[in-house]
Amino acid sequence: MPEIPEGSFAKKLYSTYLSYLPKEKVSFPLKMNEDARGSFTELLKTEKCGQFSVNISKPGITKGQHWHNTKWEFFIVVAGHGLIQQRKIGTDEVLNFEVSGDKIEAVHMLPGYTHNIINLSETDNLVTVMWANEQFDPDHPDTFFEAVEKWK
Repeated sequence: MPEIPEGSFAKKLYSTYLSYLPKEKVSFPLKMNEDARGSFTELLKTEKCGQFSVNISKPGITKGQHWHNTKWEFFIVVAGHGLIQQRKIGTDEVLNFEVSGDKIEAVHMLPGYTHNIINLSETDNLVTVMWANEQFDPDHPDTFFEAVEKWK
C-alpha cells in the first residue's frame, strides 16, 4: 500500500481507477498461513507505517514466545477470550493482560520484551488484529525465540 497524500493527483487517479474496477477484481484472496494452532494472515502492508495482520488461535493454544529488537506491535483481540503475557528480557517479572472481544483494547508488544498470546477458551477461537511498526522481512526477521515464562 503506497502512501497517497491527501488531495494529490495520485489519490484522485487511483480513486478513478477503482471506480472502474471489474466486479471480479473487487474481492481477492489473502494467503492464510495455517497450522494445527490456527492461522496468521498478513492483511495490509504499508510503505512507511508497517503492516496489519490477523491471528486466529484455536482453543487452548499459545502463540508467540518471541521478542524483537526494533519491532513493536499492537495486539487487539476482537473475538474470544485470551491472555497476553510479556516479560522484559533479562528479568523475571511477567506482565499479564486478560483480553476479550467483549471489551476491545490495544495492548503494546514492547521491543525487548518476549511476548505470547494464549487462547483461554476451551471451545472458541481467539481472533487478534495486529499492527506492527515495520513490515516482516524474512531476510532480517528481528524475531528471537524465548518463552515468556522461563519454565515453559
